[in-house]
Amino acid sequence: MSIDRAHEVRIVVDPHPPNTVAAVRVVVTATLGPGWQVRRLVPRRPLIVVSGRSDEPVATVGHARRSHRAAMALAATGRFARVEADVPIRGYAENEQGASADETRAADAGIDDAGIDGAEIGPLPQAQPEPPRDWVHRILRWEQALAAMSADVRGGRGIRIGHPDTGYTLHQNLGLTGLDLTTDRDVIDSDDDALDDLRQNALWPLPFPGHGTATASVIVGHGPVSAGIVGLVQEARLVPIRAIESVVQVFDSDVAKAVEHARRVGCHVISMSLGGKGFFGLEEQIQQAVDAGLIVMAAAGNFVRFVTAPASYPSCLAVAATGPGDVPWSGSSRGPAVDVSMPGAQVYTAQFTEDHKPIVGLANGTSFAVAHLAGAAALWLAHHGRDTLIRRYGARRIQATFLAVLRTPGVCVVPPGWPAGWGVGRVDLPSLLSAPLPSLPGPAVAFTGSTAEAEPEPTAAVSETARRIAYALGADPEVVQIRLVELLGMETADTEQFAEQLQLHEGELVYLAYTDPGFAASVSSRAEALADVGAAEIAIEPRGVSDSLAALLTARG
Repeated sequence: MSIDRAHEVRIVVDPHPPNTVAAVRVVVTATLGPGWQVRRLVPRRPLIVVSGRSDEPVATVGHARRSHRAAMALAATGRFARVEADVPIRGYAENEQGASADETRAADAGIDDAGIDGAEIGPLPQAQPEPPRDWVHRILRWEQALAAMSADVRGGRGIRIGHPDTGYTLHQNLGLTGLDLTTDRDVIDSDDDALDDLRQNALWPLPFPGHGTATASVIVGHGPVSAGIVGLVQEARLVPIRAIESVVQVFDSDVAKAVEHARRVGCHVISMSLGGKGFFGLEEQIQQAVDAGLIVMAAAGNFVRFVTAPASYPSCLAVAATGPGDVPWSGSSRGPAVDVSMPGAQVYTAQFTEDHKPIVGLANGTSFAVAHLAGAAALWLAHHGRDTLIRRYGARRIQATFLAVLRTPGVCVVPPGWPAGWGVGRVDLPSLLSAPLPSLPGPAVAFTGSTAEAEPEPTAAVSETARRIAYALGADPEVVQIRLVELLGMETADTEQFAEQLQLHEGELVYLAYTDPGFAASVSSRAEALADVGAAEIAIEPRGVSDSLAALLTARG
């Protein structure tokens, strides 16, 4: 029996032997009852997805609670090394493309419904004129970069870009020339056609048909120059992978499958214009891709105070957004997890009207910033020769080497007053290509941190859960660790017991960090700061989590 996605509960488990699907199905049925589906997350890997139905739809507290309760029930069987609910969260603004003039002005002023940057809603600044159609190419010095490349690799020739998103369309400003439709994939419907039919799933929260077309157009778009949609790497090939219906609410297990597909079909770069809570299976797939020599990157997020997953993962490059004049876009997520910035505000993209008429319009979002970095990475790989780079550094160090070059002085433009939360600066394409390669291999990327500044090695006492929350919130991992001990009432518990509690509730704690401002403030602040603010102002409301975690947090509240 099929389960409609809008009411689907998903739990990912890592089973102890025997780890066959049949053996797990027996445990699931005995624990949760009939009607649950059990299948591998990806072929030939141990992780398994357990799916059931929720009476309440995705993006509600009831759906999250149902998911976390089921996960805790499975964890209590002792049959699994790890269990985590795959719960979509709001990691993006609802209206990335087609923003109204007022919305654009509000974003540029640092204003949104949540009062980002502490700004209060008030008179909007004067509307700015539309930028020139080619402003992104000009500010990146794209033509100069192409001129510096040899003819056989100019424009990213030979590079393949995996593109998990809503799929592709026949929009003339995207064009089919830059797409590889022999290896595209729809991981939602489990077929080999990533075509986006632009039909909105009425049951899915905030669907975003056509988003994949918009982001792909700035990478490999083949529209006429007069329309302004000329991709940065027209000679590269983009592999569309339909993995999401909305950039706002994402099943991270679908993104994990998309990353695995991109690696398996030989992509060299993965560009993810999406964000969610994440889970250990997605992090594992990204690490495998990096180990295989891919450069993996994701959008930092929009109109939320945190950096969303997978951008928050140390193994994934995180990209913030700028606008014309290299002004940091205040709608962008920011923080120490961000590596670099690229144009993402007031970007011309291929879009559709509500009646599916193809147009070119302005868009705002870190989705387009990461798309531009994907183009930059493709140019860099083509210019130096990916095979040559692998022979010199080894496949596992390709991403670390690219990041080291980005951090080389002069590669990125750093305007006066540049905020640290937007990374090392905005990439200048000719400088990226002409920068000397590191004389020594960069360190392999293995969950050690991908921040704009090199971070000290975390102490052994800092748990993976604390690091995961800290990277997302831009907080000190050691402070997060201390606060977790206090919030979970583990001051007198031994280290092993605390570690068990953290692993048991890791997914729920990350969920709260993303969805409960009180928990996020409490877990990332030192005791003296909390005392100054006052506990009443940062009350934790542990909604949407399991009964056991809610009881722990309520008892300490």
